[in-house]
Amino acid sequence: MIVGITGKYCSGKNTVCNLFIDRGWEEIDVDLLGHEALKIKAAEVIAAFGKDITDASGEIVRRKLGEKVFSSKKSLRILEGILHPEMVILCRERIKVLDGHNIIINAAILHRMGLNKLCGAVIWVKASFAKRLKRSLSRDKHSVFHSIKRMFTQKELDAKYWLEDVDSYTIWNNSSIAELEAEVTRLASVLGD
Repeated sequence: MIVGITGKYCSGKNTVCNLFIDRGWEEIDVDLLGHEALKIKAAEVIAAFGKDITDASGEIVRRKLGEKVFSSKKSLRILEGILHPEMVILCRERIKVLDGHNIIINAAILHRMGLNKLCGAVIWVKASFAKRLKRSLSRDKHSVFHSIKRMFTQKELDAKYWLEDVDSYTIWNNSSIAELEAEVTRLASVLGD
């Protein structure tokens, strides 16, 4: 079974993924695939955004690229157009390697990348705005302004806007880790059969 796990910033999707891993599932972390894709597509990215995103050795500095890309929706779309197809290829390759295992695909923008089409089910991890803000402030040490700005950029990530062609589940991550573990255990047993 392949299950996509998605959710907004600081909703707790990585925690949910780790709980699935604890139960024997294999994870494909799409953020890590993005790092790989950036290396593979470095020449295209530099051609699109300029050499000022590189260091003295010509390697892309992710922070510099991020400053350019996240200040402009157009720039972000250009970068996604370069990297996302490669990330999907890498994801498909990982799925082939993990054939026969229960797999979770950990991706905030699962649907926008079309990775939901590879899944037999999708889990949407949700938490209240207040919980997500508190987690951002304590975990990532961001300012309130930065945290709210980042949350605002993900406003289109909402399960109610998606037309699912697979089973869809919601896990609320507002309370204790024990309750979260119980919900993951229940879903892992249902989905892993």
